[in-house]
Amino acid sequence: MPDAAGLSALFRRNFPFAVREEATVLRILGDPGNRVFERRDEAGRLIGAAVARGGAIILLCVDAAHRRRGLGGALLAEAEAFIRAAGYGCVVVGAGDDYLIPGVPTSKRYFPAENEALDPRLTEEGSRFFEKRGYRHGWEDANCFDMRLSLAGWDAPAFRNGMALDGVVYRWAGPGDRAAVCACVEDAWPEFARYYEDEALYGADPARRVMTAGAAFGALMVNLGTEGRGVGSVGCTAVRHAWRGRRIAVNMVRLSTAFLKEAGMENAFLGYTYTGLDHMYGYAGYKICAYYMMARKEFSGR
Repeated sequence: MPDAAGLSALFRRNFPFAVREEATVLRILGDPGNRVFERRDEAGRLIGAAVARGGAIILLCVDAAHRRRGLGGALLAEAEAFIRAAGYGCVVVGAGDDYLIPGVPTSKRYFPAENEALDPRLTEEGSRFFEKRGYRHGWEDANCFDMRLSLAGWDAPAFRNGMALDGVVYRWAGPGDRAAVCACVEDAWPEFARYYEDEALYGADPARRVMTAGAAFGALMVNLGTEGRGVGSVGCTAVRHAWRGRRIAVNMVRLSTAFLKEAGMENAFLGYTYTGLDHMYGYAGYKICAYYMMARKEFSGR
């Protein structure tokens, strides 16, 4: 079995800005389907690793004190060779069937964006590393990024279950709403539909909920503390095509963020999102805190 704890410590050292619950990190890094390539120092301490699963490299990093010695390039080559030998025609970095972070963290913006306040620890070092080795940003017309909002001093109308705003009622979805919510999401963003199928989202757990607008015209996921103490998240916002242009998405974001603050969260986080949503979430005060190169490389000669 992979040494999930040691790999998690390496991940945290090299990506201190990453927002990911430790239990999730350990689960992903401890998966028996992972192939781990590692480097250790003379004392046996883990100083670098690449973790491959399927056609994806879900982790590649080397501790700062040991960089620029060829370790990262060697680890990448080993992971690529493993993926190619498994029959894949390309390799991606970050999100495969699961992910720690969506792609390669970078300060590089591939397309125009707004509402940006990047983590000062970010540079273009990672994206340059992969670009030099034949990788490209695989999203043809969009940035990938995380957004963050400090809730200290942030203010908005408090959310009350069943409240009306701009003529639409907003409430928490229950078990009987699951089918209608999933149909709404299938109409709005089919890519999100599988996430809304989880029955636990419609139960009594106050930490994981679905906010719905009207008769399931819109839906949004809300999580309390699932990505770390004091960190709440909103996301997977979906509005039926026929109901767009009525501020439903903006209102759901503002109301759910107000709920996070009322629940005692210090920061609100939105992960793994894309161009266009920087504008919509920006209305509520969210700012882009990290970009990701959705690194992809085609294998030649196949």
